[in-house]
Amino acid sequence: MNAFAAQLAPLSLEQVVRFAGAVQDFNPVHYDPEFARNAGLPGVIAQGPLTYLVALDALITAGVASPRAGSFKVRLKAPVFPNTPLAISADEAGKVSVRAGDAEALAGQLL
Repeated sequence: MNAFAAQLAPLSLEQVVRFAGAVQDFNPVHYDPEFARNAGLPGVIAQGPLTYLVALDALITAGVASPRAGSFKVRLKAPVFPNTPLAISADEAGKVSVRAGDAEALAGQLL
């Protein structure tokens, strides 16, 4: 596998809300800023599965992973907030990292 690194487009609040509707995840931390703040967050957060899919899509688009890949195991490590810059990297061994701003939001392994 070749090493890979790229900047990704930030997720918009609209994308997060649309994904919530698509997967029937109506937890208000994904669409209601006041609720999210009252829950101790600085604002709305993206769903973990959305972060996973953004990473997998970037890897497939770059030719790093196959759509028929064996598996992509991940650990979600930090929340992703709308409009936060995202970056993805993968090394030759298949270790993947997604950064949201200064935080590592996802750590994973392509198998």
